Amino acid sequence: MKIRIVSLCFVFNLFVLGCSAKQAQTANPAATPNSGVQPTATASTTMQTSADRQTNADPVAALSSLGFYVYDTPIDLPITAPIPALAGDPIKVDDFTGKITLLNFWATWCPPCRAEMPSIERLYKQMDGTNFRIIAVNAGEHRSQVTSFIEKNKYTFPIYLDESNQLSSIFAARGLPSTYLVNKEGKVIAARIGAMEYDQAELIKLLKELADG
Repeated sequence: MKIRIVSLCFVFNLFVLGCSAKQAQTANPAATPNSGVQPTATASTTMQTSADRQTNADPVAALSSLGFYVYDTPIDLPITAPIPALAGDPIKVDDFTGKITLLNFWATWCPPCRAEMPSIERLYKQMDGTNFRIIAVNAGEHRSQVTSFIEKNKYTFPIYLDESNQLSSIFAARGLPSTYLVNKEGKVIAARIGAMEYDQAELIKLLKELADG
């Protein structure tokens, strides 16, 4: 029951293009019942309301102008077991503290995921040396398949595996790619569904402000 409640907290109502059930689709706002933290307005309306409650100088609030849903209250990560890495050590929930984290859920079969990955690679290189990390979790594919894809495309940002889809069923319930920003206390502060260019100047500026804060 506890896992189910946590899962519902991560099903948020954004209406951005994503992949679901191995095909691209637009999320249907009527398809998912509302939960306690799930926005009841459209994404654009809710994000504007959230931004209005905070000052324009707040980099977290400013994320809403880039298509993120900004949570009114940071949310605990529902991660109870280490996430295996494609290479290197697994990551635990305690490891999410100390840096700003871009937590991205993706799959090789998802066209929007593939489209945004070059910009994630560029972001990774541009943010090198800052208090920022990328954790890109593959949703439900075998290690060998993910390894082949990453090596073919020469991506160097950290890749993790959710072969059982246990985490993805929580974090990517509305589709792929699903992306979360986690603060230095290890709590989710913003999220979005769908691809974007992650190396755009305004986003990098905000991420650096958060990393330096």
